[in-house]
Amino acid sequence: MKDDGARLVAMQMILNRLTAAVVALPAPYPRHVVFVSSTNGTERARVTTVAAKDLDDLETRLASPGMKHHFAAKYLRLDWVTLVHPIRFDDYAAALKGVKRNYSRKGVSFDPAFRHAVTEAEINGSALLYKGGSVPHCEVNATNFDVYWKRRFGQTFRMPAPAAMVHLFSSEGLFYDRVDGQSHVLPPTGPNTGRRICDVNDLTQIDSLIRRGADYLAGEVGADGQFHYGWYPCFDRPITHNNTLRQASSTYALCEAYGLLKSENLARAIERSLHHLTSERIISPISADGPAYLVDLGNEIKLGGNAVAILALCKHAQATGDQRYLPLARRLGEGILSMGGDDGQYNHVLHADSLHLKERRRTIYYDGEAAFALMRLYHATGEKRWLDAVQQAVQSYIAQDYWQYNDHWLAYCTTELALHDPDPSYFRFGVRNVKEYLEFIAGRVTTFPTLLELCCATRLLIRQALTEPALRHTLAGLDLPAFVRAMEARAQYLANGYFFPEVAMYFRNPAKITGSFFIRHHGFRVRIDDVEHYLSGLIAYRAYLEDRDAFADLIGHNAAELTQG
Repeated sequence: MKDDGARLVAMQMILNRLTAAVVALPAPYPRHVVFVSSTNGTERARVTTVAAKDLDDLETRLASPGMKHHFAAKYLRLDWVTLVHPIRFDDYAAALKGVKRNYSRKGVSFDPAFRHAVTEAEINGSALLYKGGSVPHCEVNATNFDVYWKRRFGQTFRMPAPAAMVHLFSSEGLFYDRVDGQSHVLPPTGPNTGRRICDVNDLTQIDSLIRRGADYLAGEVGADGQFHYGWYPCFDRPITHNNTLRQASSTYALCEAYGLLKSENLARAIERSLHHLTSERIISPISADGPAYLVDLGNEIKLGGNAVAILALCKHAQATGDQRYLPLARRLGEGILSMGGDDGQYNHVLHADSLHLKERRRTIYYDGEAAFALMRLYHATGEKRWLDAVQQAVQSYIAQDYWQYNDHWLAYCTTELALHDPDPSYFRFGVRNVKEYLEFIAGRVTTFPTLLELCCATRLLIRQALTEPALRHTLAGLDLPAFVRAMEARAQYLANGYFFPEVAMYFRNPAKITGSFFIRHHGFRVRIDDVEHYLSGLIAYRAYLEDRDAFADLIGHNAAELTQG
């Protein structure tokens, strides 16, 4: 009885908020249209459309016995239609071809009475406008529509005739979490629609994203120390392709998170993963104390694999004070050096059984990863040979104009190298890595989390240049206010890639993905390396927030001199 009373109070509170905000629609549409969605948290949300002639009718319909199961559920979401735009179906299909896949932000009704209508959230959760990774734009998926139509309406979906009218609509919403008793306003249609307001410049809110994302990543480490690689959440299908490099780099991100959170849950997951990597995935083919290599799928040794393994081991030592993996990190570093040439370049892929060259080049990321890893190895050991190797590598990258790749790993290594060797060429290189890229960073439609890593690493280089008069000239041509705006815009935009429960509830298994991060244009894919980059970016941005005012003062104090320069 007590629980029923609390439910009724919550229900009335929600109805009051709804009726105060709901929008009246013009004829020929119903006066009010509300989509009521609910789930127990483990199943795809069930959705009921409520069309009403006035507010009294709306409240009566929402309070009817048939709606009781919605208001008793763990998660409840109400979306009310605010604006409707009629359009011919063939024109709609043509317009979708100009929209990046999974980025259509409208719901669609197939009749003016809203008897057969689906929200944007339903479209996303069941891949109704997604035809796979080979189709770059939105497109009606008739097969997925039919599956969902039978579940939602108990009918077979029939593709409308080209001249038939459909009705695109915008909406606002309200989400209620019955477990914690919290409700959240869901903004109107736009980049942030469908999820709660989240200000990543607020430490409490960014900490929540980091903590939950880290807990999700830790939860993907199995008892044997291997990660579950990822999921296609629309239909709860596993991503079967995996590689050891990404398991090692994800462990590095977990170590970064542990350094901030000091969570025992993270510590246990890190220990399982490191044990698996060090005992099952690393070989020393020449001698037990000789160069070591991380072995990946296809019996490959990848330059980037050795690099991210070093990053994980060194970050573990820094975050925990436990030095036991550093000897192995040194031998992995020797493995990297063994893959290098006199020109400062590194071979990218070897055959693990013979150490013979398989591919001279594979991806630009490996070069930055390798230099960054050797830089971290220098920090951990103080051995100058690692610093010498980084200096040689970065000089070769500068000579080859690697700034054009706008790579976050290059930003990391260059920034840390400059702390020990403030050669102006490093600063000019780091600045050029972002200088012509700011508009892209600020406005990119996908979340692209490595862009935030790029900005946060470069900010530290900029900060050093601002504090040393002899280096300020290296910032010439960089619009510092624009840089800050781009970095902060990218950080805020990352919240659009987080599976808040009000977003996750429309997917096949909400409990599995809530608290994770996704890549929208890849079918809302959740993969450990995607989560890794979101975490690394947000953790770095959090450090910026603690220095934000001081950094702004530095820019302000140097503005006149930089403008004159």
